[in-house]
Amino acid sequence: MSRKIASGEGQAQPEQKKAQPSRRSLKRLLALYPEVQLATLVDEPPQGAEWLHEIKFDGYRLLGFSARGAQCLRTRNGNDWTTKFPSLAASLGELNVSDAVLDMEAVVVNDRGQSNFQALQAALGDRGNRESIVAYVFDLLFLDGRDLTGVSLLERKDALQAVLNKSKNAVQLRYSEHIEGNGKAMFAKACSMGLEGIVSKQLAAPYVAGRQTSWLKCKCTQRQEFIILGYSDPRKGERALGALYLGYHSNGTMKYAGKVGTGFSMSSARSLMERLEALAVKEPVLPTVVRGSLSMREWQSVHWVKPVLLCEVTFTEWTKDGQLRHPSFEGLREDKSADDVKKEKPSRKQSSSPAPAAEKTGSLVLYGINVTHPDRVISKTGNITKGDLARYYATVAPFILSQISRHPLSLLRCPSGIDSECFYQRNPGRGLGPDVHPFKFRHKGKNYEYLYIKDEKGLLELVQMGAVEIHPWGSGIDAIDYPDRLIFDLDPAPDVSFEAVKLAAQDLRQRLKNKGLTSKLKCTGGKGLHVTVQLASKDAWPKVKSFASVIAAEMVAAAPEVYIATMSKAKRKGKIFVDYFRNDYTATAIADYAVRARPGAPVALPLEWKDLAKLKKASQFTIKDVVTHLERKRPPSDSKEEGQRIPSL
Repeated sequence: MSRKIASGEGQAQPEQKKAQPSRRSLKRLLALYPEVQLATLVDEPPQGAEWLHEIKFDGYRLLGFSARGAQCLRTRNGNDWTTKFPSLAASLGELNVSDAVLDMEAVVVNDRGQSNFQALQAALGDRGNRESIVAYVFDLLFLDGRDLTGVSLLERKDALQAVLNKSKNAVQLRYSEHIEGNGKAMFAKACSMGLEGIVSKQLAAPYVAGRQTSWLKCKCTQRQEFIILGYSDPRKGERALGALYLGYHSNGTMKYAGKVGTGFSMSSARSLMERLEALAVKEPVLPTVVRGSLSMREWQSVHWVKPVLLCEVTFTEWTKDGQLRHPSFEGLREDKSADDVKKEKPSRKQSSSPAPAAEKTGSLVLYGINVTHPDRVISKTGNITKGDLARYYATVAPFILSQISRHPLSLLRCPSGIDSECFYQRNPGRGLGPDVHPFKFRHKGKNYEYLYIKDEKGLLELVQMGAVEIHPWGSGIDAIDYPDRLIFDLDPAPDVSFEAVKLAAQDLRQRLKNKGLTSKLKCTGGKGLHVTVQLASKDAWPKVKSFASVIAAEMVAAAPEVYIATMSKAKRKGKIFVDYFRNDYTATAIADYAVRARPGAPVALPLEWKDLAKLKKASQFTIKDVVTHLERKRPPSDSKEEGQRIPSL
């Protein structure tokens, strides 16, 4: 079950407008996703089941945008290359979606399935076959009005594969396969096949622009981009140039990396010469350093150029004096900026569980759980962040766990915040932390599997996976057929005043008291109030629901102009719905102290009955209010509160 909190995005357009490109929609997507996520270089792949591994393709990185008839292909540096890849743009237009943003690598592959950068450059040349270019798509950032960057990688890849499978005419777009775990073996296989390397990604990680440690790249050979500082004439033969002189940025200055004189084809050398001649300058960028590395004769043969053109070079290692050993030219890189070219150094060897993603935004560690992107705003109203939510749940853990621990849960997950789309989840799936557990049971001849948590770690893992609202069952997994609470939800129609709801709560309290039951009060964080009774887990679900239905019927009989106990919304006008249906097998209700996925993130807060008179609305309390409120309260003791039995009627 899903719920739209954002408005209108992804809905079908009127028939007469379908053929007209929506430039405004495309412009909006381009503004939302200006950058790609980048991988951190490491010297060996990470181990562990929490990683997946993909082939590192040898091509141009692109973001593909499609928005209701309009398409755009943009490089990682923000350049519009739609016209360079007409077949890829056409395939984007064949996607069976309303709008989408795909992360991909444009490549040319040989008959063995290997991608080759020089072959790609030849295909992009004046006489090249651009129809031979395909794109391997490995991520999906946006789909039909929904931002997917906050959900786990596996969820994004599952959605991506489904899109490509149903888009049979998007023939140039291919799904990038992966394996889960066993990265060392995949890396060895990739190198034995002559591939560039692999990219390892955390299964549960969100998509975060910039260089992150949730994506790691491991190369079979050393390879990176360099800035072309100059070139020399050929010594003999018909080659257009002799060698390229290379540099990179380091701490604000240009460093010399040596020269590369192999890897050029006749056509690529001639094309490169034309580009270099137009960039000629009289003086080199770093004359002192370079001149000390070259003989006078070689120095005089170099033609210096403006340091703006990039090339990619493979090499075996760096020499002690900081130059490339056995370099080979692979091709020009026009999708990156010279300002970004630095000497790539592998990070320290990665453990099976390195620090989670988001170097830019950092992470927050609570109860040993890494909560990534704590600065991400999840509610524009109140400017509430994911970090605020995590700290809140960590603070209220002793209070909320007393009534949700070891109970099956339904979660309302809002990966992109409560101002975007949210969806319910109650079944285990990919991307869950190790402290979120599956619960299997059998009911009426059918098998079911729900999820539950035990402790603070599980609670924080729910926050990490984007959960905002927590809805427990009325029974625990240790006595699933015997509820430990009786719940009445007093849900007013829009035209009913909150004062009337407060009177209804008092009425219900008295009726329960007349049956010998002590009840509790909770504002739901929404429109209404909950009245609950703590049970002893000795009465089965049918008996509890039957009792609740009798109480609701009594209220309707006593004041039919005020109450209604049926689920028909058409009949609720001017009345309060006495919802007793939450006392049923698999039914849930918002947990005490749980945050609601509503503007401002109000909290469902249990109150003393004496507080009812001053209560102004059911969504009155914010996260900060509750933290202050709990400073005056003791957490419940480990001994379970003594429950009550359902009386005979």
